[in-house]
Amino acid sequence: MRLFSDAKRPVHLGPFPLERLARHSTPKAHRPPAANTAPPPDTAEAPDSITHAMRDYQAMMDALRHGPTAAMPSTIPDCPKERANHLKSFGYFQDAAMVGLCALTPDHRRTTPLTNPDTTRLADEIRTKQTKTLAGGIDLIMAELRETLDLPGPDLTRHPTALVFLFEMPRAPRPNEPGTAWLAGAEAQRTSLRATECATILATYLRLLGHDAIAHSATTTELDLTHLALDAGLLFPDGTAPFLGSRYALAAVTTALVATPDQPLKPRSDQDWLTTEGPAWHLGFGTRHSASSHDPYAKRAFRDGPHPFETLKRVANPTTYIDAPNVARVPKRTDLFARAQFGDMGPKVQSQAAGGRYVRKSPSSFAQRRLLSAFTLVQDGTANP
Repeated sequence: MRLFSDAKRPVHLGPFPLERLARHSTPKAHRPPAANTAPPPDTAEAPDSITHAMRDYQAMMDALRHGPTAAMPSTIPDCPKERANHLKSFGYFQDAAMVGLCALTPDHRRTTPLTNPDTTRLADEIRTKQTKTLAGGIDLIMAELRETLDLPGPDLTRHPTALVFLFEMPRAPRPNEPGTAWLAGAEAQRTSLRATECATILATYLRLLGHDAIAHSATTTELDLTHLALDAGLLFPDGTAPFLGSRYALAAVTTALVATPDQPLKPRSDQDWLTTEGPAWHLGFGTRHSASSHDPYAKRAFRDGPHPFETLKRVANPTTYIDAPNVARVPKRTDLFARAQFGDMGPKVQSQAAGGRYVRKSPSSFAQRRLLSAFTLVQDGTANP
């Protein structure tokens, strides 16, 4: 239950009160190292685990972490601080728990880069497999995806800025909870998948604006994500996250775009409890999340969803009149896109559907659409008997 509204809270500040935390005045402040982020473990020994269905999606995003950059840069704010606020807002729009920026330095590099072993197989599918969807502009998007795979490897030396995303890890399923057999042990993979999705989309968005960008995940990166998160002010020096502890996953985007970095956090012992975790945090004053409400599933089963729909009154039939004999219930919503392309909905709609123009008009939606189109290649498999 929320007691206070966050309607006037700027989007770039996010759902947690990170602005109340004490920070170092310089990015070079001394702090003990934190443990390196490990990639999600393999769960091949659990045949019913949902992680098997996640692997191809994770690999597809890792394969598309880089791509062509628009030749003509778009008009964006000149102020580095305003740029940082816009990027953070996009990250929060994609459900990141915390977003921070830091300057990228050689110290952030890993000794041995991480590479997802499944990306080679997925890259071959992008090059050779034919998608079955009739969605607008799919042929053009698939051609761009194939072009992406032929690009040279990423050059991080041209990237001065790193944008870091921290996603909250859900609680573990309870022993007798419905779905435990296939959800158990999948928290790390699930959270890493969501973080990778956010980073991949935002990297694509930046490239569409004309600024080179590369996504980094827990399974494919040249960088130490934990070190980045420390410098971006998302972790305490002991490697725990403010308000969340150790249950989180990280992803990042490095980019040629210059934006104002955040300052690293002071140790937890140097934080003022009254300011950071006092009554304001427990009551949720001015923020979307509070100590008692940030996890909607703390007292609810996953199958019930985050909102108490079970408390709503229901009726056997809809109260809105539906002319059932004349209103067909079409099972495939994607047929609507095909009808638009074939002109069934008029010439104006057809012109907007040609080449997927209705998507391309917005860089943010086109950044998401590129990844969605690639996912169609892993959604046409044969069902198990």
